[in-house]
Amino acid sequence: MQRAMVGFETDDVGDWVALLECGHRQHVHHRPPWQERPWVLTAEGRQDRVGSPLECHECDESEAVGAKGGDDGEGGEPPSQVQRVCPDCGRVVEDDGHGAGCAGAP
Repeated sequence: MQRAMVGFETDDVGDWVALLECGHRQHVHHRPPWQERPWVLTAEGRQDRVGSPLECHECDESEAVGAKGGDDGEGGEPPSQVQRVCPDCGRVVEDDGHGAGCAGAP
C-alpha cells in the first residue's frame, strides 16, 4: 500500500529511515545495483521526497490479516509521524533536532 513519506530519521547504525504518514517506518537505502536511491544521500534529496509515496509493507500485512479475519484485537491505526517532523527540514524534531540551516531551528 502506498503511503506518503513525511520525514526522515536515522536508525541506530546511521541508515536512513522514511517516516510514513501511517506511522510506520521504512528503510530507504541506496545500495546499487539492488536499490537505486541516490536522493537519500543528501538533505536536499530527502526533503524533495517528502510527500512522495513509498510502499508500506506493514500496512499491506495489516490489510491482509484483516481480510483473513485474523485480527488479534490489538489493531488500530499506528500513531502518525507528521507532528514529529519539522516541515522545513524534514527531520524528527524531538530526536535529532533540526537540520543544518533549517529555518525552524530555535
